[in-house]
Amino acid sequence: MTGASLASRSLPAGMEESFVQGRRQQLARIARDIDDIRVEAKILLGRPGTVLIEEVVRSNHDLVLRSHARDLASSGHQPFGEVDMELLRKCPCPVLLVRHGQPATHPGIACAVDAASEDAGAQELNAKIVELALMMAEYLGSLPPTLFHAWVPFAERTIRSHADGDQFAAYLDSARVRAASALTQMARSFDGRLDEEHTVLRRGEPGDVIPEFVVSEGIDLLVMGTVARAGIPGMVIGNTAERVLRKLPCSVLTVKPDG
Repeated sequence: MTGASLASRSLPAGMEESFVQGRRQQLARIARDIDDIRVEAKILLGRPGTVLIEEVVRSNHDLVLRSHARDLASSGHQPFGEVDMELLRKCPCPVLLVRHGQPATHPGIACAVDAASEDAGAQELNAKIVELALMMAEYLGSLPPTLFHAWVPFAERTIRSHADGDQFAAYLDSARVRAASALTQMARSFDGRLDEEHTVLRRGEPGDVIPEFVVSEGIDLLVMGTVARAGIPGMVIGNTAERVLRKLPCSVLTVKPDG
């Protein structure tokens, strides 16, 4: 559990220890309700995002899960906060942000990929995203995940301004066919573990069409990549990733490239 550092000089004597002891007791109660895995309770003092990332590095954790108790006190969708975004930007291992609510019996899972990219790093990240989605689908007993690809025609405005109507329509159709073919090939590359019928291709900027797809299809968990550096063509990078994540009403599992 994380908590803000308490400056002892500004607190009455013993208040910091009383605060920490209260949180320790809360953690112990939660841990007692978990009976299928071994649980170690630990309190971390400091800026939440920073101390969580330090703990991940120190203990070599494979996954960070963070819940959103603030949703209990609010109505409607609450965007992910600054601690969430810090974890998504900087945490070296996958991060699962869990929305409040009763778990679905068979949750809908989708993974956002860049199927059309020819960059080796992007394809490696795609594979990690899909493998995590397949693992979550198996663990949660859901259907195979939906493979989602947002595509934007290259140099669309320039081509539109230099081509007639028929030429531009032909260009768009050709670009759509290539994107659809890449998405189908990616689904087939997972040796039958993905259903080709569960692939979705949407034209538009990822920051717009991914949240729209999640809402329209009632997706419970989205698996996607977050990249804290430039250099992977076509991936959801930086500000675009943050726009997607701030609009998502569902739980999200994010992964970064190796290294």
